Amino acid sequence: MIKNILLISACLLTASCASNQHKAEKLVKNYLDTHLSDPASYDAVSFGDVDTVFKRFAETKQYDSLKTANIAAKQKVDKIKDTLMNLIITSKVAYMEALKRQMKYEADTGSLSKAIRSNELLFKGPIKGWAIAHSYHTKNIAGAIVLHNTQFRLDSDLTAVVSVQDLK
Repeated sequence: MIKNILLISACLLTASCASNQHKAEKLVKNYLDTHLSDPASYDAVSFGDVDTVFKRFAETKQYDSLKTANIAAKQKVDKIKDTLMNLIITSKVAYMEALKRQMKYEADTGSLSKAIRSNELLFKGPIKGWAIAHSYHTKNIAGAIVLHNTQFRLDSDLTAVVSVQDLK
């Protein structure tokens, strides 16, 4: 029974990947057909495997919230440092209280910065789109045949090319 479930799951995953691969390749070819200076000279060399592109932690509301809290804590530290300089002259007791608050906010900024770094390393967001590498020959403006190695970013529905980047 378990073997059958695993076999069916593997088949569905393979079919889904093949379907996405086909859609991505078709989308890239259609894009190139409308953007190349000489589409008739297009000759596909190879396609890489379609790959999932996930949202980065820095693109989330949680990141914005942590970043805002961190900036606010840093501003409080700066304000307290200014206050400390004034208090050194006027009151040692008030200076000690301000120093304690400064250390608390500095600890807050440290833990918030650590939380941001930790979340960035562990974060795996929702699917933002797809990426596929493609190598192809085409004529340039001068008529010379040139090999291109290009990374195409596709939307999450595989309906549009979002960006194109030459690979070196």
